[in-house]
Amino acid sequence: MDFLINESQLRAILQEQDESRMSDYMKTMYSFTKNLANRVGKVYGLNLKMLLTWGTAVGGLVMPLDQFIKSGNFDLSDDQRYLVLAGAAFILFYDNKKGLVNVLEKIKEEGLEEVFRTTLDKGRDLKSAFKGFLSSINVSIGSFMDTVAYAFLIPIIIDIQHIAEGSVDPKDAGLLIAERLISSGIVVVGTQVLSQVIRKIIQKLK
Repeated sequence: MDFLINESQLRAILQEQDESRMSDYMKTMYSFTKNLANRVGKVYGLNLKMLLTWGTAVGGLVMPLDQFIKSGNFDLSDDQRYLVLAGAAFILFYDNKKGLVNVLEKIKEEGLEEVFRTTLDKGRDLKSAFKGFLSSINVSIGSFMDTVAYAFLIPIIIDIQHIAEGSVDPKDAGLLIAERLISSGIVVVGTQVLSQVIRKIIQKLK
């Protein structure tokens, strides 16, 4: 049996999500990217501050790769792991940028080409899967930057799914979730556009 919930109840649910996950996820993703850029910059002398332009999106796409490396049979130091992730992030977001050459040189110097290629392949698979998901809900993805603009949604899809399980108006839920995410101050997508995307996700998951 489906149970209808009113807007005030939905807001209460989202408040709980906000306190426990959603807002924290935004901050965690941005902090991860910032730490990645700062650490690689300090250890290897590379300037990766441009990754902060898409801080939460980078985190959304690269944090799963971090877990992939940690759970695999890779014998890497923490610094080497961050270097590999930086290289993957640089290619996934800025494939044609001059600074990529310097990152790849450091990866080669450290003898990390194999783990880098494996990690990058996983990143490309994730990017492709997410792009396919957006296409399946009719979200316009004219360029890759259209895709990565929403990459911060990857870690919170499950939370959105939990909300979608309630019989609520996807439009209202999408707007309320978008407002929560925008309020973090580190999401570069506008409220209206984001709410429409989330509404389509909810409709897809219901």
